[in-house]
Parts: sequence; structure tokens; C-alpha cells
Amino acid sequence: MEQPAGSALAQVLFRHRGPVSIGYIPRGPTLAGDRPTLFKVLMAEIDAVCRDRRAVSLLVEPDTRLGLSGTYKSAGFVRGQEAFQPMRTVKVPLLDDQALLDQMHQKTRYNVRLAQRRGVVVQRRDGDADAIDTFYALLADTAQRNEFGIHERSYYADFMRLFGEQALLLFAVIDGTVAAGLIAARFADEAIYMYGGSSTEFRAHGAAFLLQFEAMRWARDQGCRRYDLWGIPLQDPGSSDDTRRMAGTHGDDWRGLYNFKVRFGGQIISYPPAMERRYHPILSWIGRHATVLRG
Repeated sequence: MEQPAGSALAQVLFRHRGPVSIGYIPRGPTLAGDRPTLFKVLMAEIDAVCRDRRAVSLLVEPDTRLGLSGTYKSAGFVRGQEAFQPMRTVKVPLLDDQALLDQMHQKTRYNVRLAQRRGVVVQRRDGDADAIDTFYALLADTAQRNEFGIHERSYYADFMRLFGEQALLLFAVIDGTVAAGLIAARFADEAIYMYGGSSTEFRAHGAAFLLQFEAMRWARDQGCRRYDLWGIPLQDPGSSDDTRRMAGTHGDDWRGLYNFKVRFGGQIISYPPAMERRYHPILSWIGRHATVLRG
């Protein structure tokens, strides 16, 4: 939407439940110019679309602050109960190879070089059936080990197909055995680490660290300026002492994931709170909880 005040964009996704739906704006809207004015005009257009889709509510998870003054209520929102996207992440500046290594924590840098010394081979694959099968097996292994949920296999196949050359699927191979894998994707001047998994049996040799380093190099060569490691806990967990082994990740204990990501040397980014626009307050509560519980 172009306006004298600037331009505004939003992607609105809808999930339908019977005759009604819930709208969702992930990491948006995008406003360039007079932000308060643009947001008001854009929301009028979004409201019209939501009415056409019989939306009972609209969930908004902003990427940056929207420049609004006053309370959420004065802008027609309430604070969202929860966010679907991570509320904090780590973004690594993409520099030349030596600078990438230099900005890492010494243990992370050591693990990257350990993998190189021990002959870990990084292979790029497209989204063919065999590659998706291999990746999904690694992801399922990791999900069981660390107690988190994953999508069906077809989801990852569709991701690779839809993003095409803008997607990256890498495997770390040790003595002919696939030890770890990751999927990343490029969005303009930023790449995002989306999914990753590793073998419980073959986890040594620093394979996961080398995979991230190679993904960053790929993103840089594609013209990206930042690499988003996609999600850390809202609060800094207690980290293990440098002289001890890095803590693991298990269920609600994210210490291992946190330490793994922040030690690549990036900047921690916090996103604004989620917002909810309730067109029908009672129906929106019922519809939102039914959507969450049923996936």
C-alpha cells in the first residue's frame, strides 16, 4: 500500500474453524515513513479483509516497534497472551571467514576447527526425497532426545520446494555417516536458520558447529548481511562454566540451545510484545484456544 506518508505492507494468514477464522500477522507489519499514520491506514484495510474472512480476532507479532503512542486499547488492541514466533533471537553479522571465527566464543571457534581437522565433510543437497528422509530422521532423533515437537515430513519437503534456490539444506558427514543437518533460508539481506537435527549416536567432532559456520558463509556469498539463529529463551538461563561441558537442551531446559547460539558472537535481539485485535471478544478467546489446542 503506497501513501503520501510512505508505504506499508502486511502478510495476513488465516486459519479457519467452521464459519469463522483467526487472522495472524507474523513479524509485521512493515512500515516505511510516517509510522503512526501508515499503521492506522493499513489497519483499516486489514480490518476490511478480516471482516470478509469472518475473523473473530487478529494476532500481530511485530518485527519492530510500530511507533504508536498511547495504550494498546487506544490503538484498538490488547496485549497478546502468547507469541508463536520466538520473542528473542541472535543475529550474527556476516563478515569474512577469519572475522566470523574471531567473533565467536573460543569454545565455538575450537569446535569449528575441530570438525575441520577431523575431516567432517559438509554436503549441500537439494530437496530430493532421499535428502528429506535423511534430514527428517535426524530431526526426529533430536526431537525425541530433547523433547520438542516437529512437523510431518511433508512440511520440510514443501519448505525446500517452495523456497527453491533461496533455501539451504546441509549435512555434516563423518566417515560416510550423516551426523547432523540443517535447513536455512534467505530473505532479502538476511538468512535464517530454520531447522536442525543431529544423530544421538554420532554427535562428536563439532559437526553442528561447522554446519552453522558453512551456512553463514553461504548466506554471506548470497549477499546477506546477517544470519539469524532463530530463537533463544526470553530470560538468560544459567550458563555452564567455561571449564565444564556445555549444558544440554532437554524439555524446558534451554541452556544448551542458548549457549550454542549466543556463542557464535551475534547480537541478541528482542521483539515487541504480541498484540491482539478482538473483533468478537468471546468468540476470539474460544477460537484462539481451539486453534492452538488442535494445531
